[in-house]
Amino acid sequence: MYAGLSCPRCATELSPPDDWARSWSCPVHGEVAPVHPPVRASYYTLRSAAGRCHVPLWMPWPLPAGWTFSGLRLAGEERSGAVAGVVALTGPDPLPEADPLSRIGHVEADLLLVAEQPGVGLGAHLAGLTDLDAGSRLLESSASRVADLKLVAAGHDTPLWTVETGSGCAAYVGEAAGVWLWVLLWPVHAAAVLLEEFDGEVPRTLPELLRLPGVARKTANVVAAELGD
Repeated sequence: MYAGLSCPRCATELSPPDDWARSWSCPVHGEVAPVHPPVRASYYTLRSAAGRCHVPLWMPWPLPAGWTFSGLRLAGEERSGAVAGVVALTGPDPLPEADPLSRIGHVEADLLLVAEQPGVGLGAHLAGLTDLDAGSRLLESSASRVADLKLVAAGHDTPLWTVETGSGCAAYVGEAAGVWLWVLLWPVHAAAVLLEEFDGEVPRTLPELLRLPGVARKTANVVAAELGD
């Protein structure tokens, strides 16, 4: 077994490629895109990750007031590039009165933005689901009801639908830039932060990106970290 790389669908450690398997292999799900360990937030890790991704790295920009970019994670082969990317953010609970723990002390909320190619399964796993991806759920939802949430991602309206998880998180899924977009928040009521106005903008300059861990603004813009030279 190879420590550090895990299955996107169940987090089990993977076996490396060999004469029998051309890719990393999970004992439960077979050949999968390996999930790499999380890395801490910095301009350099974001820039490096964006250069190896075949999917956007979505980032609210400017960040909601008090929120920070806290880390990221990729899934995919080193030689061929990442087929899924997770951007993690942490901030103040937007509805602390809804959480009994707020009486004890400061309560934080977490937001994950997951972009993945079909068939990876990382977004569903992080949401606590056993589905491979959101395909069947999204088709049923989009045919039967209007979107529960609309964001603007890289200048395009992006409808998202609620996914019931039963795992203590608020989960939304849709399609942006030709791949799945998952928006996951803990605790459930932290989804209130998504009620802020979202508009598409891409931070491209070094000064903008160096401000990532502490930007305080009233609006949040969903953007793709397109950081090529």
